[in-house]
Amino acid sequence: MTVSEAIKSRKSTRAFLDKPVEKEVLNKLFDIARFAPSGHNVQPWEILVLTGKTKQKLSDALVEAVKSGVERQYDYIYEVKDMPQYIKDRRKACNTRVFEFKHLDTKDKAALQEHILENFRFFGAPVELLLLREKNLGENTFIDIGIMAQTIMLLALDFGLATCPKTSIAAYAPVIKKTLNIPDTKIVVMGISLGYPDNNAYINKLTMDRIAVEDFVTFLD
Repeated sequence: MTVSEAIKSRKSTRAFLDKPVEKEVLNKLFDIARFAPSGHNVQPWEILVLTGKTKQKLSDALVEAVKSGVERQYDYIYEVKDMPQYIKDRRKACNTRVFEFKHLDTKDKAALQEHILENFRFFGAPVELLLLREKNLGENTFIDIGIMAQTIMLLALDFGLATCPKTSIAAYAPVIKKTLNIPDTKIVVMGISLGYPDNNAYINKLTMDRIAVEDFVTFLD
């Protein structure tokens, strides 16, 4: 698989096989991913690899938090109310596409909650990665962690694995920190569900459109 093929074929996978990912495979993946670039080579990322009982313990805590109405609390500013309209439109289009693909009636509160809870059950993936960084760093380091996340997701394809990046779980940063004994000096940035994809699952047929080059690139001669 070429880099171009990996970039075009990567997608958010929401159904995984009940098959563990060997630690040796994960170590090989991270041994390559560590070469991801970062500003001034600060390499600010910290990654927790959750499997087995620990993964289930966190999932249970997050599901309970959602069901009991615990207030969402990110470690960072997740969104702003006055974001540009075209960004709002793209976000709405994404949600609409998912709901229509799943034939989900958003007025059905029980069905909508189950849809949301899938994120916190990690879509059944055998591995959940938590990406952290120190709190006392500049916002520029979020860029570094984004680069690392993309590096991991592309490399996963080389190992026959699939991924689903999520910032949704970071909405419950205090729950995550309490459950896993993470010090408050850390920021929970995002999670990545990782495992072998269930290619027969209907939800994994879902794809998203991308804007055209001319919609985001300007050439200045």
